[in-house]
Amino acid sequence: MKRALFNGSKVLPYTSGDAIDRSGFLSAVLAVKAAAQGEVSVAVTHCDTQGGSYTAVDDPRLFVGCTGKVDEAQSEDVVVFNIDLLGCKQFVKLTTSGAGAAEAPCALVLGDPAKAPVEGANLGE
Repeated sequence: MKRALFNGSKVLPYTSGDAIDRSGFLSAVLAVKAAAQGEVSVAVTHCDTQGGSYTAVDDPRLFVGCTGKVDEAQSEDVVVFNIDLLGCKQFVKLTTSGAGAAEAPCALVLGDPAKAPVEGANLGE
């Protein structure tokens, strides 16, 4: 399984609201380091084109094992959102908000690739 993990995911630094081409990936994990104490939430929007008009993803199964909101994150906590991208269009934006999310650094992992190994997945090489 270790090889499947290493060659089947793509890890990226992420800025809230940036467009992501999720082609070939069915899931994502967004990690947000809370900048302050308070709420951290994420909204997911999608579009067929990178520069098009993004709309909210209307899918009750979008978040897996979590909701899109954590009410009481502490400063420096890492808040993790598991996101099922199966029903999403090619381009998605993950936009963080809340008192704890202002200017918060993020990391994004795209997973469940349609084809492995994933190009650029092994960053250690």
